Amino acid sequence: MRIVREVGSGTAGEVADGRADTAIATLGGSVPLAPNLVASGLFEEPFALAHSAGHTAPRSLPLIDWAENCGSYTRDWWAAQDWIPTATVEAEDDGAVLSLVSGGHGMAIMPALSLVGAPHSVGITDLGPSRPTRRVGYVTTAELAGSAVVRALVRELRATDPRSVSVAGREGRRSYRINTPAPSAAPSEGTATSPSSALDASSR
Repeated sequence: MRIVREVGSGTAGEVADGRADTAIATLGGSVPLAPNLVASGLFEEPFALAHSAGHTAPRSLPLIDWAENCGSYTRDWWAAQDWIPTATVEAEDDGAVLSLVSGGHGMAIMPALSLVGAPHSVGITDLGPSRPTRRVGYVTTAELAGSAVVRALVRELRATDPRSVSVAGREGRRSYRINTPAPSAAPSEGTATSPSSALDASSR
């Protein structure tokens, strides 16, 4: 098991190159899966605005960002927001971003699961009903999709799917619903990529 950044081919690329049997990835991005890969969604989570707690105008803060793939809806939503400035600080991953936000260095637009366990110095502001989301799923090879090992892993992943995420901050606790699709008998061909460091699980 290893952590692989979701940049370029991301975790799906690890599977395509034979370095892993299964990977957790953000689905729906611009980089198509390799022909021998299949993917299936596990859950969908919303993004929220993270900033220093108690700030009265969080959207006026400088933007802290990090390089990762993202889905097409997130890209379109981001491009349509005239209040989002060019990032003044670019960090290595979402953990570093959250640390900088906690220290009062700026704001960041982050997925809900990245905000779990955020310190009380971090405030969370909802981005409204049209907020972007990311779809997280697993990627494996067509050959391994029906194997006992991969099926067992998928059963465990589906059994632990979060239904909601509760994030605490100085302003109080905020809950975000995590949408989980109905389990399918087998993964389908799709597209993988996008936000936040992803876990790459190998059964080798």
